[in-house]
Amino acid sequence: MRNQLNGKMYLQKLQTTAYLSLGIPLLFFIYIYLESSVDQLTETIPSEYHLSILIPILILSIAFLYWSHKKYKYNIEQSFTKTELKEKLKLYQIASNTRFLVYGACAIMICIGFYLTNYQPFAALYGIMLVLFSINNPNTRKIVGELKLKDQNKEIIYKGSDIP
Repeated sequence: MRNQLNGKMYLQKLQTTAYLSLGIPLLFFIYIYLESSVDQLTETIPSEYHLSILIPILILSIAFLYWSHKKYKYNIEQSFTKTELKEKLKLYQIASNTRFLVYGACAIMICIGFYLTNYQPFAALYGIMLVLFSINNPNTRKIVGELKLKDQNKEIIYKGSDIP
């Protein structure tokens, strides 16, 4: 069995984390949305308290997303100080995984708010999370662009070659 990491496997690892962070909350959201659309979901929290649930979840989600963005940028900047591709990719993987795990946590918080209140603005917030997932989905161009890879390192990522 080979222990050598290559560009293709690296991208698959990043995408697996991203898709799991998207997929798990999505299943929960789909269930809640379908139950809500056929009026099978009852409100656990009275309607006069919906905003008092929405606002803290919104503020907490924005705070987590902001922290995630700052952490991501910090790790990307740290990668510029590294010379070896493997070290740069390790920092990028930490940054990407952190970002998507935070996205997943925010999506779960939004789903919980939607489940408890059956308040439709939570569905809109979840839609915004799906857009964030889609914009930041890891791919070869994003890796090369963010890390500002040159020549041979760029080709390793694009072609999926072995990482030295």
